[in-house]
Amino acid sequence: MTVSLLPSLNFGPMKTRETPKQARAVVRIHLILNATAQLLTENQPSAITTTMIAKEAGIPVSSIYRYFSDVSHVLYELYLQSAQQLRDKIVDIADNSDTWPGWRDRVRQIILAQRDHIQNNPHYPPLLMHFVSQRPAVAAEDHEREYVTDFLEMRWRQGLDGFQGGDPRVVAQTVLQIAVTMEDLIAAQPSRYQADTFAKETLTVLTSYLSNYLSD
Repeated sequence: MTVSLLPSLNFGPMKTRETPKQARAVVRIHLILNATAQLLTENQPSAITTTMIAKEAGIPVSSIYRYFSDVSHVLYELYLQSAQQLRDKIVDIADNSDTWPGWRDRVRQIILAQRDHIQNNPHYPPLLMHFVSQRPAVAAEDHEREYVTDFLEMRWRQGLDGFQGGDPRVVAQTVLQIAVTMEDLIAAQPSRYQADTFAKETLTVLTSYLSNYLSD
């Protein structure tokens, strides 16, 4: 087992199957996902094998197949977990009007959180690019984003953030589509400077769009 260059990642319930009830099994799954995240800092997803994961995690290869059907299953689980962590941050910020009373400030914090999540989790960009190139696989993630759309729609139907003049559901879906598309662009940039440039453009686009429906 190699020495990890990443902090241990915290994962929630499994997205692709039922989470085992035994604590030992949960720990083993987290070892597998952490090991895979570490390998992604130096390898493309297509280059990773179960043998590499097992060696990195310090477990037998057979242990991986106890919880995952193949490498693609491991990668997809890690991708969904990482995407969920980002969506949770977005909802927390969008709901925190005490810290950021104005919607423009909250949008800015959301974009910063998106950028930082990509930059601070080096396993996430290659996974994002890997599954973006396989759109049928990513389509299953739509329901994972749905709760963000539902949350924004709920706020705006109540008139929060000064919403007026549009269909809250349609606006929420449009915002999510813009954010996800720009997330792909940010993740694809080879340098932090270029990623920051696209993050600023994301803020410009979303602020301009939302100013049609939200008031200060």
